[in-house]
Amino acid sequence: MNLLAVATSDYIGFILLIAMLISSRIRRSDNEHAEFRVFTIITIMTMIACLVDFLVFYSDGKTNPIFKIINRLGNTYCFMANPVFIASWCLYEDLKLYHSFTRVRRIYRYAFIPAVFMVVIALVNNVFPIIYTIDDNNVYSRLPFSYVYYIVDLGYIFFSIYILYKYEQRYGKVRFFPLYLMVGPIVLGCAFQAMFYGISLIWVSLSVGLTSIYMSLQNEFSYIDKLTGLYNRAYLDYQLDSSLKDKGSMIGGIMIDVDYFKKINDTYGHSVGDEALIDVARVITFGKPDKAIATRFAGDEFIILIKDTREKEVQHVLKNLHDEVDLFNRTENRQYKLSLSMGYSIYRPGKDSVDDFLKHMDDNMYEEKQIRHSL
Repeated sequence: MNLLAVATSDYIGFILLIAMLISSRIRRSDNEHAEFRVFTIITIMTMIACLVDFLVFYSDGKTNPIFKIINRLGNTYCFMANPVFIASWCLYEDLKLYHSFTRVRRIYRYAFIPAVFMVVIALVNNVFPIIYTIDDNNVYSRLPFSYVYYIVDLGYIFFSIYILYKYEQRYGKVRFFPLYLMVGPIVLGCAFQAMFYGISLIWVSLSVGLTSIYMSLQNEFSYIDKLTGLYNRAYLDYQLDSSLKDKGSMIGGIMIDVDYFKKINDTYGHSVGDEALIDVARVITFGKPDKAIATRFAGDEFIILIKDTREKEVQHVLKNLHDEVDLFNRTENRQYKLSLSMGYSIYRPGKDSVDDFLKHMDDNMYEEKQIRHSL
């Protein structure tokens, strides 16, 4: 056992997670989403495990009664935390993608069974050793059944990949959630720790995975409009800059303006106005194709960007959006009725600039708005 190597890996994992928690403190205080609370809990649980892991290795072989207690309790905690962490990661992923408590209640009453079983085994091990033993000299020895924990971890990893696969199959590619950044370090850490007795890489691997995912999510936080949940102007600019460099790609754009929005604000107040914008975002999300990018452009203006498209498809999206507005007004009992003016444009490679592309959309949208207001 190389105590210095263990101390180094656990220290790195601990510091990474501390830094992440400090950097995210403002967002944690201003975020009520369940998935973010789950992410915070598994981060804290891993951070504690990094500290406990070092104490366990440091206590191993020391016959002082205090060190014996630390060795026993510490190993119990680590074996309990391991399956709970990986099962909770699947829960976090599911909440982040689907935002459905009904789905969570339906699936995770069963999905957590292996994790709960392994937690019970870790507790029972203190009476009937089947995972590890600690002899009279306070020396830890791993037993063959401990490898079942690696099998359970692998099962949950495959489950998390399956969750993402099924979601993308139905709703399209997920941006800002590179699952391999989480899964990769975990798989490598588990593999090396299983093969080489006496090293500790699982917790630092989990720390690296969590930190990598969090860093990726920072891009999402900076590109998401907080009120509507759509992408913001900065992300639109980024997409326009990258998309329009592809001279062979046909790109369609739809500019959307909320009719009579000032009247909604003046009549019902700004909180109802915000509710109306959220409703518009929902209408846009339901009406656009999966591959399209919906952004809040400014105030009550929105833009949908559709890559690799043709004019006929863009016109079909316009019809879908009008149908969604009609459905909303028929089925939702709001104080207001939604009305949207829309104009579209097709980017012509080599002929249009970004400003031309946006101006054509704006002009066409304004033309429709004038027609609506003249009725």
